[in-house]
Parts: sequence; C-alpha cells; structure tokens
Amino acid sequence: MAACQEDDVSDISVSDSEYNLSSDEVDSSSEGSGDKEDDRSSEGSKGSDSSSCLGNRGTTLVSTRSRAVDKVPLTSIKKRRKDISSVPEMEDYFSRSSSKAVTSDHTLNRLKTPRLAQGRLQHLLGKIEPSHKNAINSLRKEHESQFHKWMLALREGFSVILYGVGSKRILLQRFQDECLRDKPVLMVNGFFPSLTIKEMLDSITDDILELENCPVNVHECIDRIELEFRSDPQLELYFIIHNIDGPTLHTHKNQEILSRLARVDNIHLVASVDHINAPLIWDQKKLSRFNFLWWDVTSLLPYTSETSFETSMLVQHSGAVALASLRNVFQSLTSNARQIFLIVAKYQLNNKSNSSYTGLPFRDLYWQCRESLLVSSDLALRAQLTEFLDHHLVKYRRSIDGSELLNIPVDHATLTQFVDQQEK
Repeated sequence: MAACQEDDVSDISVSDSEYNLSSDEVDSSSEGSGDKEDDRSSEGSKGSDSSSCLGNRGTTLVSTRSRAVDKVPLTSIKKRRKDISSVPEMEDYFSRSSSKAVTSDHTLNRLKTPRLAQGRLQHLLGKIEPSHKNAINSLRKEHESQFHKWMLALREGFSVILYGVGSKRILLQRFQDECLRDKPVLMVNGFFPSLTIKEMLDSITDDILELENCPVNVHECIDRIELEFRSDPQLELYFIIHNIDGPTLHTHKNQEILSRLARVDNIHLVASVDHINAPLIWDQKKLSRFNFLWWDVTSLLPYTSETSFETSMLVQHSGAVALASLRNVFQSLTSNARQIFLIVAKYQLNNKSNSSYTGLPFRDLYWQCRESLLVSSDLALRAQLTEFLDHHLVKYRRSIDGSELLNIPVDHATLTQFVDQQEK
C-alpha cells in the first residue's frame, strides 16, 4: 500500500506537468496506461493489489486531465464569437441595400381590353349617371340663389372667388347666362395647357376695347388697358376665369398681371380654384389687389372639362391628338421661337435612321440659330428653350460627357406631318 501511495503521488506530480501536453500525447499516455493495466491484471497473487492501485491511478489521471481542460480561458472564446457574429450583420446590410426592388408586373398592357381612344373613353364615361342626384340638385339650387349676392359684391369693388369640392364650370356658366346676359364678358379656361397671358390681354384690347396699334410688351399693354378703363367710367368688363390656379396661370408673373386687372374699378373678376394649396400663390400685395370674397360652392360634380387635357393611362394617345396639341402650342410661340423649334425638328428627322442618336447638342443648335440671325447670344437661346420646356415641346438631358442634348418627344411620323404642314 505504501508503494501504491508513492505511485499515486508520483502520478499526481506528473499529471500536473501534463497541462501543457497536446491532445495526442494525452491519448497515447492513456492507451499506455490501459495496456499496463491489462498486463498487471493477468498476474496471480499481485493482481488485486495492482489493479486497485492502477484503478486509483487511472482515476487520478482522468481528474487531472479534466481540470486541465476546464482551465482554458472563456473570455477569448466569447470575444472571438462576438467578432465573427458582427461581420455577417454588415454583409447582410449591404446585400439588402444593393438588391433590386421587386415590383409588380401587373400593368395595363397585360389587360385583355386595350387602351381606349379619347372619344371612346369620353363616350363611356358620359353614360355613367352621377349618384346622389337629389343632393347635387339641392346644392346647385342653393348656390344659384346666391347669384344676387355675387353681383352686389362685384359692384362694391370685390372679386368673387369660388372654392369647394366638385367642378364649378357649370355654375359659372349659369351665372353668366342669368346675370351677365347683356354685359361684356370675357371667359378664360385656365386649365387649358397652351393658354398664355398675352392671349388674354389681346382679347381685351382687340375684342372689348377695339384698340389699334396695341403695344407688344405685356406691361405696356396692361398700362394701356388700365388707362382706357379709367378714362371711361361707363365701360365695364366681367372677367370670368375657370381655374385661376391652372398650370399656365399660377406663376408669379401671370398672377401679378391678373391682380393689376382686378384692381381696376371697371373690371369685375369672378374666378374658381380647385387646388387645396391655391392660396399659397398670392402674397399680401396680390391679395390686396384682388380683394377676394370667398364662397364655398361645393357641387360634387366630376371634373370632366378640367381634366380633359390631362394625360390618362386609360387613353391611347394617337398621332392625331399629339399633332393637334403640338399645333396649338406652336401657334402661341413667337416667330423666332417657331424657327428655332423647326431647326430642332428637322435635325431630329434627318437623324431618325441613326440608332445611336440621342438628341441635338446645344452648341450645334446655338451656331445654327446664330447663322440664321435668330438669336444673338447664348442667354437668348436658353430663354427660348425655357419656353419650349414649359410647354413640354422639348426634353432636355445631359449625356455622359456632360453635353446638353435636346429632343422632341413625338414619334417620327407625327413630327414629319407637322413639319410638312408648317412648310406649306
């Protein structure tokens, strides 16, 4: 037993030094001890004593090795796991950000029913009967009973402006028929896309005042109109504007001119607005000139006429419609602007067979216009192009090298027909 105890002590001392051994060495030592245990168990008289000693020795070795494994530091393992887990999170973020957004392919082109022509769509919409007829008729009668109040406000120097949900076009036409039948009236459709302020002033000078040699400049023309109306107190004009907040009238310049007309005592303004943010187009100076009285005339009628010039996804845009729109806008341009537009159109038609054609460079257009004595400077040409862009006659883009390119967004057949009509 003393020998066994000595062996145990020596084994413990050796096992303490095995903390730095590799796993292979530990396995080999365990196998060696197992072989020795088998050999000693085969002996006769010393078998039991030696087996008990070896058993204690094996237990001591296992316990010391387990303590060696338990002493491995866990902080380094946790830190390593934390560093590894943070890398996939960043990769997932960039992979999600770089992936393309998945959109639905259920478009109108997949419908069995093709897009309709403008006339066909209007015909089908006309067959739809409005709901709540009784409520709409009661609203109309209530608004018509206020016509005498509108006339009183106009005579007292106020301008009447109508707001509310629903189209107000029919109501204004009824007001004109009932109250302004024998009076000079100028009605303007502000929702018309090619309407210009010069056309409105020309209608006043030519049709109402019947003036000759009217100034071409807009500000000089408005000065002449103010002078004529103030010199003759008996002369009156009732000015009705559908959608004074329309796309061509809501600019600062046009609203300034309209406010000057409304300031004249003999000019009585009746207008309608449909946009919810329409009051934002007027500052305090313009509001003092207009001198509005606001009337809620909610009619709940559809905006059929107001939206007739809007682009609809249900309408098949034919060449005839595009050609008529192009012709109407072209007629409102100056002579120099027309020539510049024709230069862009002819250049685009000459390059229609070129598959790599992306547009007319601005520098080439400038030199062609200068040779034709249409513009005298770069700024003058840009001013003309601004008018084209406002009327959506020309699209502007930049190429890869930074050059400015101009293109007319009309198909070649329609553009060819338009150019042929202008050259006749």
